[in-house]
Amino acid sequence: MLRFEPYQARRIVNVHRHVDGPWFWDKYTAHPYVGCRSGCSFCFLRGGRYSGTREPSDLDQVIRVKENAPALLRRELGRLEREVLVCGDWQEPAESRYRLSRAMLEVVRDLGFPLLVIERSPSVVRDVDLLVEIGRRSWAGVLFSISNLDRSLKAAFEPRSPGVRGRLEAMARLAGAGVHVGTALTPIIPAVGDDLRHLDDVVRATRDHGGAFVLAGGMTLDGAQRELTLGAARRFDPALPSRWTELYGDASPHQGGASPSSGYQSRIGLLVRELCARHELCDRIPRPILPGPRAANKRVAERLFLRTYDLELDRAPSHRVWAHRKAAWAIDELPENVADIHRARGVRGLAEVPAVGGTIAREIATWLERDPDLAARSADSVGSETGGSRTGEQLELRLR
Repeated sequence: MLRFEPYQARRIVNVHRHVDGPWFWDKYTAHPYVGCRSGCSFCFLRGGRYSGTREPSDLDQVIRVKENAPALLRRELGRLEREVLVCGDWQEPAESRYRLSRAMLEVVRDLGFPLLVIERSPSVVRDVDLLVEIGRRSWAGVLFSISNLDRSLKAAFEPRSPGVRGRLEAMARLAGAGVHVGTALTPIIPAVGDDLRHLDDVVRATRDHGGAFVLAGGMTLDGAQRELTLGAARRFDPALPSRWTELYGDASPHQGGASPSSGYQSRIGLLVRELCARHELCDRIPRPILPGPRAANKRVAERLFLRTYDLELDRAPSHRVWAHRKAAWAIDELPENVADIHRARGVRGLAEVPAVGGTIAREIATWLERDPDLAARSADSVGSETGGSRTGEQLELRLR
C-alpha cells in the first residue's frame, strides 16, 4: 500500500560540478518527492548509485515528501548563478495532494531561471500557465520520457506508468502553448525495442505532436534494478536475458552500473540521429543561453560538448573524447570572455586556457572567425548572471 512520509528537507538544490552537456544542459536539479509510484522495472533510481540508503523495494511503496521544498528552492536559487534547472515531479497521486511542483515553478518564474522538466506524467499540463510565463522570462522546456509505443513492452516493463498516448497529447498541448518540448527516448530496451520500427515510431510521434528534439538513451542494469529488469524480461520472453548477455556481460548485480557496449550505443545513437534528420528534428536539445558577458563562452562550450557526442558516436579514441569534454568544461566555466581572449591573443591565448591546448584552440579559433554570432558580446544586454527577476529577458536558442 502506498504511503506518504512528509518531512523537512535540509536542502533541495543539487549542484553539479559541471553543466550536463550535451544532454540536458542543467547545472542544478531540484525534486520535491523521493520515490515514484510507477515503479517501472527498468528505472535507474533503483540502481546502486542512486538508491542511497533506502531499500530499493520502497521506491514505489513509500513516497517521501519534502514539505518545505518551495521555500528552500527560493532561498537556495537566490544565491546561485542562473543556469538551467531540472525541476519538479508530477507523479500521481503525490502532486495532486501536495502541489509542491507547482509551487516550485512559481519560484523558478520569480527568479528567472531557465527550466527543463523531464517527466513521464501528462499531469504537467495542469501548470502550462506557469511554464509559459517561465518561457517568456527565460526559457522553459519539457522532455517526456518515452521508451517505445509498444503496448506489450509497456505492460511488461512499466505497467503502472502513465499511458504513452496521454504523454504525447500533453506534449502537443504544451507545444501549442509555446513551450519547447521533445522526447527522452529512454530507456531503449535492447533486442525488443531497439529496431528501426520501434525507434521510428517514437521519433515520428514526437514530430507529429509538436516536439523538436529526441534524445536517445540506453538501459542500464545496475544493482537491484538489474534483477527486477531481468525478471520482467524473463516473463516477457524467457530467451531475452540471454540475448542481453553479450551487451551487458554477466556482472554481479552488486558490482554497480552496467551499460550496453559502446559499439551498441554508437549504433543506436547514429540510427536515432538519422531518424531525427529524416523527420527534421534535433537529436540534442539546443542549449538555452542567457545573454551576458559570458554568453560567447556558453556558445563555444556548446559546440565542444556537441563535438564530444559526435566523437562518441564515431567511436573515437577515449582520449579525444575526454580532451574535448575537459575543454568544454574549461571554456564554460572561464571567467574571461573567450572571444576577447581570441581577439587579443589569437590561438596562442586560447591554447593557454587550462585543458584546451593547441589542437582544440585552433578549432575554437576557426569557429569564432567563421561565425560572427558565436563571438558576439552580449555584455550590455544584462547585468549580473546570478539569481533574480529580470522581466522580459530572453534566452538564446541556437538551433543548428
